Amino acid sequence: MATIARILRSRPEPLPGALRPSGWRLLTALVAAAVAAAAVGSAAAALARAVAPQWSADLDRLAPLVIASVYAAVIAALLAVLGRSRSDRRRYLALNRPTRGGVLLGAAAWAAAYVVAAAYYGVSEPLGGSGIGDAGQLLLSVGADNGRLDAAGPILVTLVLVRILLLSPVAEELLFRGALFTWLRSRLPARWTILVTGVLFGLMHQAPAFIPLAILVWFAAGWIRERTGTVAVPIMIHSVQSAAVVLVSLIMTGWDTPALLG
Repeated sequence: MATIARILRSRPEPLPGALRPSGWRLLTALVAAAVAAAAVGSAAAALARAVAPQWSADLDRLAPLVIASVYAAVIAALLAVLGRSRSDRRRYLALNRPTRGGVLLGAAAWAAAYVVAAAYYGVSEPLGGSGIGDAGQLLLSVGADNGRLDAAGPILVTLVLVRILLLSPVAEELLFRGALFTWLRSRLPARWTILVTGVLFGLMHQAPAFIPLAILVWFAAGWIRERTGTVAVPIMIHSVQSAAVVLVSLIMTGWDTPALLG
């Protein structure tokens, strides 16, 4: 509680001008990431259609390839613009070495978000809101890549798992808890930085049953980033969470789930 109170009372981080993240450089990185994502995603789709037209005709095969390519492009663009040196990586992306205590704290905070979410769903369901079953079905579907993993071959399974366990956590956390969080934190108190980055992150997860869980998870991720001072811990915990969801989906459904996300 004392830590939460401290975050609520916090002020912008007082950084000297030479160390303060540049808004123009951040904007350049965001534009570069958007352009790279569009170009690489389109190129991946075009190459797949040219090399393997029958294989790529199935969108359940083509989509994972394109999405993985987009995530890889975003990571490359952010690192190219904001991570050219070790000092840049620390200044713009908060790529600092994590501590064991920070990792344990991050895991505890992330787990607490799920516990609180479960309690919310338990209260909400009798009142006509989303229940644990609704959120659970969505998580099982996400763990099977919206049902794609059920009939996927070894190559596609590998591609999907690399995206879910590596590319997605790195790209999303570098963007939201790295670049955006670091820039905003030098200008806003922690509470507003966590709120703004969390809302932007939450817009990526629009399924109604996901909203309560998403809110709690993004708050936990922002709190972890503020407490540990590094984006490495949210990346690690995000990856472990994704691995757990994929594994639970495999054990409980064999990845045979309906496509619940549009």
